[in-house]
Amino acid sequence: MVYGLTGGTGSGKTSVSEYLKELGYTVVDADEIARELTKKGSPVLDEIKSAFGSDIISEDGTLLRKKLGNIVFNDEEKLEILNSIMSCYLDERFVQVLDKARAENIYGKVFFDAPTLLESGREWLVDSIWVVVSPVEDRIKRIMQRDGISREQVLARMKNQIPDEEKIKKADVVIYNNGTIEDLKDQIDKILGI
Repeated sequence: MVYGLTGGTGSGKTSVSEYLKELGYTVVDADEIARELTKKGSPVLDEIKSAFGSDIISEDGTLLRKKLGNIVFNDEEKLEILNSIMSCYLDERFVQVLDKARAENIYGKVFFDAPTLLESGREWLVDSIWVVVSPVEDRIKRIMQRDGISREQVLARMKNQIPDEEKIKKADVVIYNNGTIEDLKDQIDKILGI
């Protein structure tokens, strides 16, 4: 089975993902695949450059992710343009990687770490949805600290995501990240029955 692991930015999804890897589970990272698809010289990067201009490309030919993020997280139309460019490439690659992970997996469980699983309508890729939720103020503080950005920039990112209440309605499993890392791991252990 493929379990879709998702949650709003700063919810602690990465901590859950890292713990699942520690336990020996296969975790497929959607962001890693997107980075691979937008590497220097890729057709995807060429399309993004055509749509957003050459100032989002560094001197060495790599994508300036933070700069592109500042553009798309503050403009819904531009976010839609980026999503439409990425969409067909991502779907094809996700299917390839998940099929390979399923075939090679010995535990019978593959986790698909996909921050925008629900926003992108990619539920069809998974058999079960796990949502990580955390208090909004905790999320804001984490993102500001992690990414070195302002509260306003964090809120701009968050407004492009489905609210936790909506994600919870679509979830098969909800993981509440409102305590210590040990509490989070205990919760995961109970869910996995270990």
